[in-house]
Amino acid sequence: MGIISKIKSALQKTSEKISLTITGKKIDENLRQEIEDALILVDAGVKTASELAQKVAEQKFPKDATGVDAKEYLAKEIEQMLSPYEANFFNQDFKPTPYIILVIGVNGNGKTTTIAKLANIFKKKGKNPLLVAADTFRAAAVEQLKYWAEKIGVDIFCGKEKADPAGVVYSAIELGKNNGNDVIIIDTAGRMQNRSDLLDELEKIKRVIKKLDASAPHSTILILDGITGQATHSQVETFLNKIGIDGVIITKLDGSAKCGSIISLTEKYGIKIFAIGIGETIEDLKPFNANEYAKALIGL
Repeated sequence: MGIISKIKSALQKTSEKISLTITGKKIDENLRQEIEDALILVDAGVKTASELAQKVAEQKFPKDATGVDAKEYLAKEIEQMLSPYEANFFNQDFKPTPYIILVIGVNGNGKTTTIAKLANIFKKKGKNPLLVAADTFRAAAVEQLKYWAEKIGVDIFCGKEKADPAGVVYSAIELGKNNGNDVIIIDTAGRMQNRSDLLDELEKIKRVIKKLDASAPHSTILILDGITGQATHSQVETFLNKIGIDGVIITKLDGSAKCGSIISLTEKYGIKIFAIGIGETIEDLKPFNANEYAKALIGL
């Protein structure tokens, strides 16, 4: 499947809800209300849904226009809203070396698997990535990262079980510098945003990284689960205020009917969308593209 086909397939559950509402209907006040309801249903947010539906209502369409014309107009509006937050994470030089990436997020959001997908992309770009297993309190997390490192064929650094995560990160970065790893990707324990002690530990990891490189981490990426819809807002707010975020990667869009949450996230927090996960294979991590997303979301 091509990338557009994969994105359309991933967003099918969401687009079906919108398409069933819009396609083939006349453009009138009833349709405006139905568009608003459909956008709320897919977690685009009440405010955003109302504004988008109102724009459709105010647009001067030809007399013979139908819901298909409304869909095309709606997709263009959504694209314009999202374009400022479109950030192709992989389209950069990744300097200085080593380029240090701190990956954070709540357990179950797909963090470790996303790290593997990132490492696979870097390797294909000719980089020599080092994975760091800093979730030292969950043996399963370390083993999962070891599995992916071996499968992809990249380096990994693991500390002892229950070792201080910040200490593991310090040793890993020193090793990466000595071994010539040009990208270092750090996996951290899944943080519930209401656990202040664990968030403090993340702050400690950032302080330790800065001791080795004052400009690092060069990217702090929050992994969000697309299935949770509006629930992602509280995670973004906490991590943004406490740790700082450069951008987000949204996973599991292929299993979600709430893909409209990307719109409300960007509008509320102005957060960059680095990439989206649209499947389970190692290749299914794609740069976020506002045009492709908008069309797939509306079912075009």
